[in-house]
Formats: sequence, structure tokens, C-alpha cells
Amino acid sequence: MPAMHPTEPWSPSPWAGSEDYSGSGALEELEELKLCPSWDLPYSYAYIPVLYLVAFAVGLLGNAFVVWLLAGRRGPRRLVDTFVLHLAAADLGFVLTLPLWAVAAALGGRWPFGESLCKLSSFALAGTRCAGALLLAGMSVDRYLAVVKLLDARPLRTPRCALATCCAVWAVALLAGLPALAYRGLQPLPGGQGSQCGEEASDAFQGLSLLLLLLTFMLPLGVTLFCYCRISRRLRRPPHLGRARRNSLRIIFAIESTFVGSWLPFSALRAIFYLARLGALPLPCSLVLALRWGLTIATCLAFVNSCANPVIYLLLDRSFRARARRGACGTIGRLARRVSSASSLSGDDSSLFRSGACSWGSFQPVQSVSGPL
Repeated sequence: MPAMHPTEPWSPSPWAGSEDYSGSGALEELEELKLCPSWDLPYSYAYIPVLYLVAFAVGLLGNAFVVWLLAGRRGPRRLVDTFVLHLAAADLGFVLTLPLWAVAAALGGRWPFGESLCKLSSFALAGTRCAGALLLAGMSVDRYLAVVKLLDARPLRTPRCALATCCAVWAVALLAGLPALAYRGLQPLPGGQGSQCGEEASDAFQGLSLLLLLLTFMLPLGVTLFCYCRISRRLRRPPHLGRARRNSLRIIFAIESTFVGSWLPFSALRAIFYLARLGALPLPCSLVLALRWGLTIATCLAFVNSCANPVIYLLLDRSFRARARRGACGTIGRLARRVSSASSLSGDDSSLFRSGACSWGSFQPVQSVSGPL
């Protein structure tokens, strides 16, 4: 059959190609009907693997440091610390899969690691993305209760409730990742050039994926926006919050904004992709190519988010920078006396705390004041 004219609508068949996360996009040419021609972004096989490996290195070191900092902290932990700790663990699980997708991108989408690793890495991506969105929504609700409903919410703002919420988030995330185990696997690349790690293009999976996208991203996003709109209204009215608490809110808002900015383009394009696969949204060939390239860029943007939070802490939190310098000192840091940290990650706005900062000869105490997030 001759190729379809570029202006003719595209209605994908259930046996359309599959999606991969290597950066090569989500829409493959229909082999049976030879519909829309498609091309990868120029030189994507070169810069996408480098981007993934940089995100892996930064995300591994940064998130592991955050987990070490909070998990090893003695004494009572604030409620928001629980959310930050689990969020860092989710990002850590995400970045561990990035070297696999970097290799696949360098090979033009070919997956050399077998079907088991394909399923497990896809499961990890789906589960940790869902966990990240839900944990940030939980953090937003906690901030809303702490700022807007301070007195009324005390029975809900307990360490047991925070831990139970995080456990519930992980349970939902594991369930959200199960379709990847069932429907993702090795799919043949066009032209018989090997196999890629992709999904079965069945209508059942497309509909289920669209539903999960709405429930695990759009719904938490709506909750987050509602909470921060109410918080913003509260901040404009007296009595005004102290500087420390405002700074903590600013850090959390930066984390939330970065997550939304990174994942919203991917989620929006994926929703269009699912609708097109289901035949509910016919597309001309020019839009098919734009969707493919857009998903390539959006996937890179979303994956880089896994290393963003430690960078935000480093840029906006003085005490975190001090702790990072202290950790980088190695042996000198271990010889210094244990000090408390008063950052957006730990602390109390009724106290003054000191963090060790590294110098060439010895530790110089750096004083930092911060409040509960």
C-alpha cells in the first residue's frame, strides 16, 4: 500500500508500534499500513545518553546524601522530613534505571538487557513517578494544614499519620507500576534491527494507562494547586509568618514547581498519545512527527527531574550547603563533633542550630536559622 499523504488523519491500529524511554520517542511507523514516516531528533543518540548519565550521577549522589542525612538523624523527626526522605528514596530508585535507558538511547532504541530488566526498569519508572507525585501532594496537604488549619489539624499532623500516608503512597505506586510488568516487554524495532523495550499497543492497556495518568498525576496536581492557592491567600493576611517559615515554604514551592514543570509536558503529550492510539483523536502525519519529537524532549525533561531536588536544597538552603561541605570533607568531617542542622530538611524555628562547615584546617561553625516547613 502506498504511504499515506501527510495531511491525511492518522488513526493508529491496535498493533501500532510501541513506546520506549530511551529518548527515541513513542510513535513508531505502522509496519502494516506504512502510514506516517518518522525520524528521530538529529543526533539524539549522542546527547540523550550524556544527559541521562549526568542526571544519574547528580541524582545518585544528591539523593543518597539526602537519604543519609535524614535517615541517620537522631531524635524526633518533623512531619515534613518524612515526606522529604521518601521523596529522595523515590528519586533514588528512579535514577538507578537511567544508565539502562542511556545505553538504549545510544543504540538507537535497541534494548540489549533482556526482557526481565525491561519489565523491572519500566515498573520502577512508573512506580517512582507515581510515588513522587503523590508524596508532593501529601507534602502540600501537610503545608496547608500547618499554615491554614494549624489548630484544627493537630490530630492529623502526627508522625504516625505522616508515616501511614507515605506507606499508602508506596502501596498505590506499586499498584500503578503493575501494568508495566504485564504489558511492557521486548518489541521488534522497524526494519528488523533488534528489539526495543516497549509496550503492547492494546486498547485495554492504552485506556488503563490514560486512567492511571489522570489518577496519579492530574489528581495530585489539582490537590497541590488547591493547597498552594489557599496558602498564598493565607500569607497575604496578618498575622504574617516568620522569615524562617516563609523560606521553608519557598523551598517546597520550588520543589513542587520543578516537578510540575518537568512532568506536565510529558503527561500532556502522553495523554494525546493514548487518545490517538484509542482512535479518539485522529492526527495528521505532521502532528504525529511533532508528537514523537515532543515526547523525546519531554521524556528528557522528566527524567532530569530525578536529580533536581538535591540541587534545589543546595541552592536555597544554607544549612544543607554546610552539611554537604562537611560531608565532602571525609575524614575531617568524621573528626568534628556532632552538630545539629536547622535547615528546610530538619530543624525547629524556635531554636538556633549550628552546622559544620569545612575549611582547610578545621571546622568553623556556621549558624543558620530555619523553621518547620
